[in-house]
Amino acid sequence: MAQTRLEELSPVVKKINVEVDPETVQKELDKAYAHLARTVKLKGFRPGHAPRRLVEQYFHGQVEGDVAKQLVETTLGDALLEHKLAPLDLRVMEQDAVEKGKAFKYVARAEVRPKIVPRDYKGLEVQHTPSAVAEERVSAGLEKMREAMATLVPVEGREVAEAGDVAIVDYLGTIDGAPLRGGERTDVGVTVEPGSFLDGKCEALLGAKLGESREAAASFPVDYPAQDLRGKEGRFKVSLKGLKRREIPALDDELAKDIGEKSLADLRARVRQDLEARENEKSDTQLRDTLLKALLEKNPVEAPPALVERTVDAMAEGMLEGLARRGVDPRRLGMDVDHLRAGLKDRAELEVRGGFLLDAIADAESLEPTDADVDAAIHKAVAESGQPEAKVRAQYKKRENLDALRTKLRQDKALALVKAAATLKSA
Repeated sequence: MAQTRLEELSPVVKKINVEVDPETVQKELDKAYAHLARTVKLKGFRPGHAPRRLVEQYFHGQVEGDVAKQLVETTLGDALLEHKLAPLDLRVMEQDAVEKGKAFKYVARAEVRPKIVPRDYKGLEVQHTPSAVAEERVSAGLEKMREAMATLVPVEGREVAEAGDVAIVDYLGTIDGAPLRGGERTDVGVTVEPGSFLDGKCEALLGAKLGESREAAASFPVDYPAQDLRGKEGRFKVSLKGLKRREIPALDDELAKDIGEKSLADLRARVRQDLEARENEKSDTQLRDTLLKALLEKNPVEAPPALVERTVDAMAEGMLEGLARRGVDPRRLGMDVDHLRAGLKDRAELEVRGGFLLDAIADAESLEPTDADVDAAIHKAVAESGQPEAKVRAQYKKRENLDALRTKLRQDKALALVKAAATLKSA
């Protein structure tokens, strides 16, 4: 028999104290030793005929460890049922050694969903300015496209670097006189203009002749991905090998056709549409955060720490996978993962606390996604992923993925209800 006692450490963290009586402990020890005695081989004894005292002498550590594990497994589930707990995270924090004639005690820590009765979620007043794309941004976007279509042509009749040239160089970098890891390159293009050498700019080459070497200094920023280089100054010996200039095409219908549009007017419309889509997505995210924070002010919710950590893990993993998809190896960048995780903590807490509150609102309003909602979401995922539809749909046949999608859609419905009932004031 086991006795249990529940302590409320917080609304979402529970401490479970379990004590197994000596008789049950002894019974499990006897069973374990009897089973072992039937199979163990000891020198001088036939299998299954070794004396109990010798089995205990040689194997007590193993048996007591196995019995402790068995006792936890058989009593912890009963303790959860007794106290009506459905933990999101469950860990044994303290545990006695198993001893003959003594009770076995252990302490478990359970994190559970907060109990929420949502209130005041209709009629919120929040500040929010709708997104807008000024014509200047469209023009700037077109100019970037124009510059991206530039071609590099050799400079003729001149051997001296001028402002705006693209210099073809070899360089060797050092830190405090020692070679910089990965700091030696050949045939690299840098622009002769003010700015950091780390960003591909080298004003030090202004006026340099072909074959001449100059020195450029560059300070590594305090948040540079490689932690051992943060705040340090690198020095680069830069040798000028060639000169090129950018030849930028005119902004006209011909350029638009090269980019895949029928005319400059069509290209301008596409640029505006793309900018507006990005701004709308950014604006929607900002409004979601604003509404969640306003809701949480009226409905304080505690986040289970372990769930926050798992959310941070998922966010960090997603960012690292995104870098990998773009061909960037985070290990070569020397990225400080701990620093990355710390920066995601507040965001993760908002997502966890806000998610619980939206679930509670969905419960109160009986909101559930329809099969059509789920199918539309999967269709959207197919379009955004660029993967075959069969492959994406196969992923959503897994129960955990489908449940996660339904939870998201349910929370989206709750947020849409809150948004529709809110008053949005321009900042």
